[in-house]
Amino acid sequence: MTLRLTGACLTAGCLALAGPAGSAAAGTDHPQQVDVVMKNSGFAFPHHLHAGWVTFRTTTKDAQGHTLQGFRLRKGHTLAQLSADLNNAVSNTPATAAAGISGVAKDALLVGGTAVEPSTAVSSTMPLRAGTYWFFDFNQVFAHQPLTFHKVQVHGDFEDAPLHFAAVVKQVETKNGPRFLAPESFNTDNNVLVENRADEIHELSFQRVKPGVTDKDLTKVFNGTSTTNPFAENGSRGLAPMSPGRVQVLHFDPVGGRYAMLCFIPDDKSGIPHAFLGMHRIIRLR
Repeated sequence: MTLRLTGACLTAGCLALAGPAGSAAAGTDHPQQVDVVMKNSGFAFPHHLHAGWVTFRTTTKDAQGHTLQGFRLRKGHTLAQLSADLNNAVSNTPATAAAGISGVAKDALLVGGTAVEPSTAVSSTMPLRAGTYWFFDFNQVFAHQPLTFHKVQVHGDFEDAPLHFAAVVKQVETKNGPRFLAPESFNTDNNVLVENRADEIHELSFQRVKPGVTDKDLTKVFNGTSTTNPFAENGSRGLAPMSPGRVQVLHFDPVGGRYAMLCFIPDDKSGIPHAFLGMHRIIRLR
């Protein structure tokens, strides 16, 4: 199918138009692309962009990987407030984590980004309307380092660009908790549209699993009834957290195989990471 995803189409009502496959019609030839090399020492980033769909293509040589995170501060909130809430959000104490992620949601609109490690480049194409945005490496939060923020001014009217995708992943809230709605497999030669239709912040991480591992096995691991390691690797890659109503288009090329789709953002009420609440799904990448 063909569908039009404009810059204003960032609400659940608009997202409901997205079917299992499609493309976004546009007025320009292609999205702007920004190549970002993530390093332990930092990264270079543009100061200005034109409003529209922007592709951030990230790479790294650092084994532990990096996460490029973008956001826009909400009116009346500061970088200092956001930094404090981010530090609380990664706490191992559930009550602190819940308060932290709730604070983050009030402080900023998270527009997403990429989680990248050396095996593959990861691209996120996202809609950015005119305004001031900030980008940083989320790894600094986990390392409890002072955060280095890159300020980006986005100018002009929103310009559409042709965005083609062959699969859709939806982040949703159900009566049983947060979940991924996704196909059983997709070809990584194509793009994937990722929609946050839930009422909380979510990420999308892919980590390769061992042969035969099922979602039931992951549930046992996360609820503590199994000590078997289901993962075939330590690293992961995917999309950085985004706020409710946001969308990103993912492109990457990891080794083919079976992966767990995961979200480890803490629940804003319990403080428990969403994967432990059932937000995981086995998928085959080919």
